[in-house]
Amino acid sequence: MANTEKNVCGHYRRVLIPGTLEVFPIKNYGAIEQGRHKFCEIKSDKCFGEAQFLIVWHQTSDKWGATRILSYGHEPIQPKTHGKTR
Repeated sequence: MANTEKNVCGHYRRVLIPGTLEVFPIKNYGAIEQGRHKFCEIKSDKCFGEAQFLIVWHQTSDKWGATRILSYGHEPIQPKTHGKTR
């Protein structure tokens, strides 16, 4: 955790890839949010990788809280082909 805090936090940001976000309600619990995001260096704003993500949300009477956050399938950003990205 200390290495992540030192080397990652404040150095990189995640950016949602437009058109990939989906949200599914879970009756009597909350929701699942999933999509794709890319990773960008804050200092240079250069994006270098992308991955899928999934967040499980729990809703209580007064707030929403994330109970699980997964980021998986990490890979380099795919080059654009014919104006489309993956």
